[in-house]
Amino acid sequence: MRLATRTAEVPQNLDVNKFVLEHGRMPFLSDPIPPWHYRGWLLFQVQLADAHPGALGRWAHYMRTFEAGRLLDEPIPRINFTSMPSPEGLKMVEKCVELLSYRDSPWTAFEKFVAWLGWGLAVSKVRPEIEEATSEALYRTFNFESFILHPHDYLGHYLADNRSKGWNPNAYFPTPQIVCEFMAQMIFEGTSEDDGRDPRLRLVQEPAAGTGRMLLAASNYSYRLYGQDIDKLVVEICLCNGAFYAPWLSFPFPDAIIHASEGSEGAEPAREQEPDPASLPRAA
Repeated sequence: MRLATRTAEVPQNLDVNKFVLEHGRMPFLSDPIPPWHYRGWLLFQVQLADAHPGALGRWAHYMRTFEAGRLLDEPIPRINFTSMPSPEGLKMVEKCVELLSYRDSPWTAFEKFVAWLGWGLAVSKVRPEIEEATSEALYRTFNFESFILHPHDYLGHYLADNRSKGWNPNAYFPTPQIVCEFMAQMIFEGTSEDDGRDPRLRLVQEPAAGTGRMLLAASNYSYRLYGQDIDKLVVEICLCNGAFYAPWLSFPFPDAIIHASEGSEGAEPAREQEPDPASLPRAA
């Protein structure tokens, strides 16, 4: 395996979208500046993978909504999260953390891995300080196919599964996915708005979002998902999960699309109070 040995200074504000427009492709490993230096490089791959026959088409649905400028006359593509992670996906997470553990504790290594994902998925603006050789090893190791084909909160599962090892300082433990799904069904199914509004615009606010399992379950019903948590790490994981499974969680639709879809002709319905933006799940 050839590992990167680049030591030249790399510009800080590299735009992967500009690169794609100029070159007609994603950055390659053989390019002077490798892919992981571009914020959003992994998000671009997730969007491309959305065309996989086994994928859910949520990114395509999200982008079509942007093109239309209002909500589409079609339901939100439903996603069925698995109750347990796939063994392949979990092993891949373990391998990535192991690659970062040669100098750091497992806890710090996991934090760096989440930061690496957050940068690659464009939900964080901070590129983590990781050696080039290790970044290339992560690039070669990480494969989100299991994440896409077997939807689950892999990072939250891994974090909670290691709480007994002393590196889960806030003692995070996620609500079982099946419970989240059941609660979302109780809240949303069989209900409708009585003011003429699209039920997909119902506001969901999760005061203890954690890694976002409740919000992911609610993403089958609503586009307006908000949350908060005292733990910065789980918020970053929540945003990564949104980038994988529910784009409108990590990248909310602009007000113009929401307003264009509200109410019926000639009537402006009463609007729900939007959460304080300071409380929304956003990485640094």
